[in-house]
Amino acid sequence: MISTDFAPNEFRDDALASLITLFSIQLWKRGNELNLVINKIETYFPGTKSTFFLSGRSALSILLATLKLPPDSEVIVQGFTCEAVVLPIIHNKLKPVYADIEGETYSFDIDDLERKISNNTHVIILQHTFGIVPLYRNKVLQLATQKNLFVIEDLAHGFDPAFWQKQVLGDNQALTLSFGRSKALSSVFGGALITADKELLLKLKQIEAALDFPSSTFLIKILCYKPLSVLIKSTYNYLFIGKFIHKIITIMGLMTAEISQIEKGGKYDPYLEKKYPNALAKLLLIQLNKFDETLSHRGIINTLYEKTLHATLRQSSGQARSALYATRFPLLIKNKIAVLKRLSAQNIFLGDWYSQPVAPKELRLERVGYTMGSCPVAEQINKEIINLPTLISIKDAQKIIKVIS
Repeated sequence: MISTDFAPNEFRDDALASLITLFSIQLWKRGNELNLVINKIETYFPGTKSTFFLSGRSALSILLATLKLPPDSEVIVQGFTCEAVVLPIIHNKLKPVYADIEGETYSFDIDDLERKISNNTHVIILQHTFGIVPLYRNKVLQLATQKNLFVIEDLAHGFDPAFWQKQVLGDNQALTLSFGRSKALSSVFGGALITADKELLLKLKQIEAALDFPSSTFLIKILCYKPLSVLIKSTYNYLFIGKFIHKIITIMGLMTAEISQIEKGGKYDPYLEKKYPNALAKLLLIQLNKFDETLSHRGIINTLYEKTLHATLRQSSGQARSALYATRFPLLIKNKIAVLKRLSAQNIFLGDWYSQPVAPKELRLERVGYTMGSCPVAEQINKEIINLPTLISIKDAQKIIKVIS
């Protein structure tokens, strides 16, 4: 089984670490691993400090609440995003305003962004889609400084450590990270806020300290995810054993869904507003310790996709795609549905971030204030985009390339 969505980062060492942690109950909530993770993350972003939470979306919601914005303040987001970005905005009684994207780095079209800024705009969420540094990042930051706007850079998909070593964050900036199961670094759930603003950091630390840890039942399910997912993936092609196991554990509720039914219905779900426990830090530390190796391998697979699928790309690949630091390689194709169907018949399940302007596709767009036609470039890309996995063997990558070609 090859999948972009299902446990793209999980391997035997991750599964073993999770099993060991499952039987180390005394280290579930507190332990030294969390301090090691915090120190490691902060080395990637010099001059900053971090606060950790149980998810990236709960971290974003807490950050927005901490900014104490007037009700109905506008937050500009791009029309090529997901509910995890938009629902926290609405939950805090703020208004999402959607700006279109450019087709090279899948981030803000700077002209449309500038048109969407009003006297009621207070925040811009600058998304690093697929871990690519936005084409107009510097212009967005300059615009925000001129108009006294707060910028939240969304690094949920991934980030380039070398790039951030050279950046200096201002007091009008914060970064969000996600350690969800489909992100570049996975502890199944988790997120962090990065800031250089000491006053903001103090407020965030106070909120973090007041939160509860997730329940033991929740942690057991999370710690079972990596071993179960590795078992499922490794046996999926053998007499449907993995497929049967997946179905049984889903029916039994042994796997916690990445997105809750409440969120799919278009409402923020506060169940993840919890402390980040040491148990998940232990899982994240495994991935951080092999992060350089992982990025190197993703680079090899990305280069292979670029060279062999260049003819099918609607726009040039070039520098933007060679700077990918996510679990997904974006590809635009005309016959999207047919290709995905043909690949799934061979147990190859590709992603389609994003199939509509605010994903997932089950989400009713009127619930998040999006009007079709407001971001035409994003809507066209929604129809054509598929995502290829980047943490797979060269042999598996060549198998995908053969079918697509």
